[in-house]
Amino acid sequence: MALYAEIWAIGPYTPELAAHLDYAAEFYQATKPGSLVVARLFGIVEGTAAGRNFARCFGITDVWDFNQHQIDANKISFSELSDFFSTLEENEGYKKDLASLRALHEAGFQFIFRPNG
Repeated sequence: MALYAEIWAIGPYTPELAAHLDYAAEFYQATKPGSLVVARLFGIVEGTAAGRNFARCFGITDVWDFNQHQIDANKISFSELSDFFSTLEENEGYKKDLASLRALHEAGFQFIFRPNG
């Protein structure tokens, strides 16, 4: 079975972040600033090698070491992520998620690596 991977972002809502979350902005209209929200990013489906390379961009050396799944925000390599996504066919969706990752990172969100497979 191939490895798939995604990132879950968890943090405090602000209206400026609505475009980077999972649902259309109108769904967040009644959301109070500071409310905890979750976003799913990337959804890497290109297979095991891609999933492992993706994980390394977050400082994860073993995708099945659950101790590493809470990502240290200081270990995120945006340049490695950009290089990694440039090698994949489905690059446009990943570019959008990379922009969201940057915005959520700057807003102080926490990130969880989630493998599947």
